[in-house]
Amino acid sequence: MCTTRLSTLTSGIATAALITAASLVGNSAAGQSRPVSAAAARFPHSRHATVTCISCHLTGAGHGRLAFERPAGCAACHHQAQTPARCLSCHHTETYATPKLKTVTVTVAGRKSNPRPVAFLHERHATRTCVECHSTPVSNAVAPDKAQCKSCHTEHHAAGRTCAACHALAAPKAEHKTRDAAHQRCDACHAQTTIAKLTPTRSFCSVCHTTKAKDHYNQKECSVCHFLADPVMYRSQLVTPPPK
Repeated sequence: MCTTRLSTLTSGIATAALITAASLVGNSAAGQSRPVSAAAARFPHSRHATVTCISCHLTGAGHGRLAFERPAGCAACHHQAQTPARCLSCHHTETYATPKLKTVTVTVAGRKSNPRPVAFLHERHATRTCVECHSTPVSNAVAPDKAQCKSCHTEHHAAGRTCAACHALAAPKAEHKTRDAAHQRCDACHAQTTIAKLTPTRSFCSVCHTTKAKDHYNQKECSVCHFLADPVMYRSQLVTPPPK
């Protein structure tokens, strides 16, 4: 009978400890209380049955509180082995449905670097695995070469691309003060190797002429009317002609 009572008491203490830990899971190591989020309330302790309590929770004065700040503490264990198939067990697709504003720095030789906001959409990259970009150990932060997008989008200057998706200019006339500066000899400021790849299609023009990108003679190329030449013919005007 005593054995039964002792077993019941031990079970009750363990249960109480588990409830206390769960209720305090939203607290910081400094001991400051904050409301427990819905995500914390749903924390799957059963999945962590093989992990000792003190691996995550404090003892003593801070008994039951987390010994680390989330999500860094979780990542210390869960990001050790980067397995793409396991990402969705914690990271849900609906969280990434809206564009994430990221800063991409555009560099031109001899000129000040120009940081620009780019709306990054995860769904456009659904064919890629998470760890192709999120490759930094433990934190799984995006690797620096991937953060600038160019390491994957090597052909982003090819014809048919939507230039304004990345190259959105708030005040295009600030740098292109004359008609010639805006439409000819682009390599005077921009990298010649890049300019040589460009074809001045409607998408190219819409980077500056945003108000004309839609509903202004849709599907027609701008250069045909404005320069009396199709984009391929006008392409030669983007580069500085060789000296005679």
